[in-house]
Amino acid sequence: MTTINDRGANAAPDTGGSGRLWTPRLAAVLTVLVLVSEIIPVSAVLSGTALPAVAGRYATTQASWSMTIAFLTAAVAMPLVGKLADMYGKKRVLMGVVLVSLAGSVLSAVAGSFALFIIGRGLQGAIFSVAFLAYSLVRDLFPPRMVPFAVSVTMTGTGVVVVLQPFLAGWLIDNHGVPGVYWFLTVLTLVLGLAALLVVPESPVRSTDSRLDLVGALLLGCSVAAVLVGVSMGPQWGWTDLSTLGLLALGVVLFAVWLAQAGRATQPLIDLRQLRRPALLLSVVSSGLVYGVGATTSSFLAIMAMTPRALGQDYGFGMTASEYALFGVVNGIGIVVGGLVVGATARRTGAKVHMVAAAVLIALGCLLMGLGRGEQSLVLVGTAAVHLAIGLSGAAIPNLVIAAVPPESQVVSSSLAEVSRTLMGAVGTTLGFVILNGHVLAVLGGAPIYSGGGFLGALGMIAACSVVGGAAAVFLPRGLGRSAGTAD
Repeated sequence: MTTINDRGANAAPDTGGSGRLWTPRLAAVLTVLVLVSEIIPVSAVLSGTALPAVAGRYATTQASWSMTIAFLTAAVAMPLVGKLADMYGKKRVLMGVVLVSLAGSVLSAVAGSFALFIIGRGLQGAIFSVAFLAYSLVRDLFPPRMVPFAVSVTMTGTGVVVVLQPFLAGWLIDNHGVPGVYWFLTVLTLVLGLAALLVVPESPVRSTDSRLDLVGALLLGCSVAAVLVGVSMGPQWGWTDLSTLGLLALGVVLFAVWLAQAGRATQPLIDLRQLRRPALLLSVVSSGLVYGVGATTSSFLAIMAMTPRALGQDYGFGMTASEYALFGVVNGIGIVVGGLVVGATARRTGAKVHMVAAAVLIALGCLLMGLGRGEQSLVLVGTAAVHLAIGLSGAAIPNLVIAAVPPESQVVSSSLAEVSRTLMGAVGTTLGFVILNGHVLAVLGGAPIYSGGGFLGALGMIAACSVVGGAAAVFLPRGLGRSAGTAD
């Protein structure tokens, strides 16, 4: 592997036992990669907090699609981006991803209609690919002894975002509305993209045998999109309406065609043959149902907290977006603490234990939020438990995959887990808002006011998914991921 050090981008790595490895150039490259990666959580928190404002601005009950479409495009795009990076260079593809996301941010900021806004959010979903591109660049460019630390920092960030981004989201939404959120993301993406262009060198690593599966991407994306649109519009159109039934049927047919195509392709978009390993199959299912669906809780929490108790409903704290930062900080700290717990106990307990614990915490936290929806303190405790679990499960997933498959299959298997949790994030968001949209009491200022029973149903759905995901984790081999990627 070619690496960078103080002698230049194409020099051999310093493998000496006492040589100085860190240089200003390496530190600058790592800093930029970390900052570019943190566009992902900043975008997610800003967009999630803005959901009530989006519903009011565009007078729609389908505001959840601003999250769903980003998850969906990310799930389909990530395998393609990985192939393109292998073929044409990771930095080159990173810059392409940044440009696509930048265009999406601009379109979301200026959109005069909800349809244009959703297209912009779909383009922004490309930014999710930055995480594994940054990880891959570190792996290719840094001396081997530095890679574990550099990868860890790249994936976890600095922690500053956890504290600052909820207050930033509140200030932007309260003072500049939805356009302000996406103009900020435009500037942030532009500045950090230019920094990456100037500071980060290209990886010399290429793959000569990678092939794009564009047909597979089209089939999978269209199949999931058709089903999600049919499900989300079902309450409005009617479940027996021909449009609803037609979209659901189209989605099922396209998904079946994709399964057949993936089985025949030499390099499919997603290598489903890997799922013949029971440990990997259970890990992928658990990842999607525990982490993927569990993370959608934030979308419902923002609406619960910022809705005024104006119609006598049994929830709603009437918070401004700035006041909602209290929940954002608690959630962010919970995620960080969960990750630290995994790091401190993984060798003793194994990732299986972490996934089961996360499933239980999400189920209990969601039920506490739903049943105690009228008391701010109960909702705060519930969401803290959920996000502690998200931190646990998010950190456990890589360990599960490492333990479930041999080293030569870990890249492909990791992509399966990543696609699972992003796709299930899209599905969970859609199903939750389908439940909510069946419990609309009235429309206030263009935004729907839901009944408390709707939130109990949506959060109960998340709890149920978590229980099923936890059950899948229970059947994983004992001690899976305990140490050095081996099971007992």
